[in-house]
Amino acid sequence: MKFKVWYFICAVIIYIFFIIPSCFALEPIQNELQINSNKRQFFKNTHGYFDLNGYYDTRSFDVITNNTLINLPYGLHYYSFTNLLGPFNSADSFTLNKYYTEQNIRLALHKNIPIELNVQWNSGSHLTDKIRFGPRIRVNDLPWIGKFFKKLNLIYAIAPFPLQIDHSKGYDAQIEQFYRMQVLPKYFKDRVYISGFADINFLYGSDNRTRHHPSVTETQLGVRLINQVYAVIEYRYNGFLPTNKRNGLGLGLEYLFKF
Repeated sequence: MKFKVWYFICAVIIYIFFIIPSCFALEPIQNELQINSNKRQFFKNTHGYFDLNGYYDTRSFDVITNNTLINLPYGLHYYSFTNLLGPFNSADSFTLNKYYTEQNIRLALHKNIPIELNVQWNSGSHLTDKIRFGPRIRVNDLPWIGKFFKKLNLIYAIAPFPLQIDHSKGYDAQIEQFYRMQVLPKYFKDRVYISGFADINFLYGSDNRTRHHPSVTETQLGVRLINQVYAVIEYRYNGFLPTNKRNGLGLGLEYLFKF
């Protein structure tokens, strides 16, 4: 695995947990007690979740997936998605020799406007690193349709990335979508959910192998077994893979930690 992935993650953690809180010291504060109070308030307003998923894919490989979301004060958000994958048709269980990751920093424009500015760093085994820029729209928080989404217990966001920086000589872009729905929460007592994403890619770079618009989608059904442990089944489609490898099912467990 490339060390620069972990360099980037460490840099983000240092920025979030050390540099930003230290900014309070730039304000005219009369005593040390006030400084400590501001720092405590900063971390008190920080919340999010961390989940860890382990799957066996029906295409005969294993996957470990991590999603991390940290909501910070001042409209700042950090989201990380990382996959550790094994080779197709591997005879060895949990042989993880590839990775894919997306690291996002988002900034809300205003607390009453459901639009964020999003910067994403994208990297993976045998892939060209990319930096993407674009807005992220929380559709379920839009005033004219928010009530409808609330009745469905549905969260839906769309993030077009019209600007992408990489080594391609042509123009590449992506539209990213995310959704999560609690299934009959009163009946199932918040034990069942459906969530997933759909990425649509627009590849016009001269070094791309294809010129069509491949998509990558995953839809997961989770059922809480005990505490924050879920049994999960996930349908997967990857338009970048050969035709006979594009569809698969992931079966596994998920652990969710909220803070």
